[in-house]
Order: sequence, then structure tokens, then C-alpha cells
Amino acid sequence: MSSSTTPARALGEQTAADLYRTDGYSWSVEQADALRRRDFAAIDWDNVVEEIEDVGRREKNHWRGCCARVLEHLLKIEHYHEATHEVLRHWVSEINDFRREMADDIINNPGLQGEYETMFQGAWRTGRDYARRRLAEYDESNGTSTLKQARRQRDRTLPEQCPYRLEDVTAFDLQRDRDPDEDVWPPSVARVLNTRLGDDYPVRPDRDRGRSTGWSR
Repeated sequence: MSSSTTPARALGEQTAADLYRTDGYSWSVEQADALRRRDFAAIDWDNVVEEIEDVGRREKNHWRGCCARVLEHLLKIEHYHEATHEVLRHWVSEINDFRREMADDIINNPGLQGEYETMFQGAWRTGRDYARRRLAEYDESNGTSTLKQARRQRDRTLPEQCPYRLEDVTAFDLQRDRDPDEDVWPPSVARVLNTRLGDDYPVRPDRDRGRSTGWSR
């Protein structure tokens, strides 16, 4: 290893696996240098593989986290009837921000399209729980129930299965769009926004709910 890349430790003081646990930066410098030199005997294979896989997990987790927040806001739009116009428009703005982040994830990592189903299922579980907790906090602040009671009630009233189509949540198709389409919404949510805000979002038929209709994946 050249002096410019040698970690600040005595060579041979630790095994590569030990260094991984105690000094991740020095481990990464050492392993990158070994890979460049094709010094396969010096590669900490198990941890290198783990780190490579972690790159993919981070990308999936970011998309899934943004999707969960979109689903949370969609549920709040539908189920918090006391929301003001200002609050509704704030939620719409946040949904569009999260959608743009999701689109960037897919543009930069098109292989994630093959993970849509599992990512969406995970996002639904998390997003529903976010919405349940937040809606319960609204109910408690309105004095209608205690927080514990409100959480139980919201758990009973929120749908167990996701009522939204993936394409209506993401509003983005890599084969067709440069950015998420701000006119695309789940039909039930579009109806609320049109009624409450006087907007004119198109409402697609509910009969296709739960399955894709000509959407590139």
C-alpha cells in the first residue's frame, strides 16, 4: 500500500475483519487499495460483500421511506376531515416533494423497478402506522379521546390493505415521464381535493384499483 493511502495504524496490527469493526474508514481505504492492486488475498471478502449489498439496501430504503410518507399523507387527506385548506395544500406539496425523491431514486437506480412490489408493501405498512399515529394525535388535540383510545379507533377505521394503486402513489413511469405527474392521484384522494379545495384533478375509475393498467415496470 502506498504511503499516501496507508491508514494511521501499524500494519499487521489488526486483521481486516478486526479493522472493519474498529475503524471503518481505514478499512475502506485499505480494501480499496487492495482491490486496485488485485491483491485478492488481502480482501476482507465477507465484509466487502456486505458493504456492496448495503448500497442496494440504502437505495431501497430511501425509496420505501419516501413512499411511506406519501401514503401517510394520502391517508391523512382522506381521513382527517377537519384539515384546513392550508393544511391540505401543505400535504399536497409534501407529497409532490417525496414523489420527486422517489423518481430520482428510480432514475438513478432503474434496477429498483424490479423491487416495486416488495418495496410498496413495506412502505404501506410503515405509512399506515405513521398515519394512524398522527391522526390519533390530531384526535387527542381536538379533545375527542385520549391518545391511546384514538390510536385504537384509527387502527379500526384505516384500511388494512392498501387501497391505492402504485402508479397513483408514485405518479411516475420511468419509460414515459421526466418528473412525477402532479395531476395523478388515487381516485378517492382526488375526490377529496376536488371537493375541499375546488381543484380539478382527473378521477380515474376505481375498478382498476390494485392492479396496473399499461404502466411500465
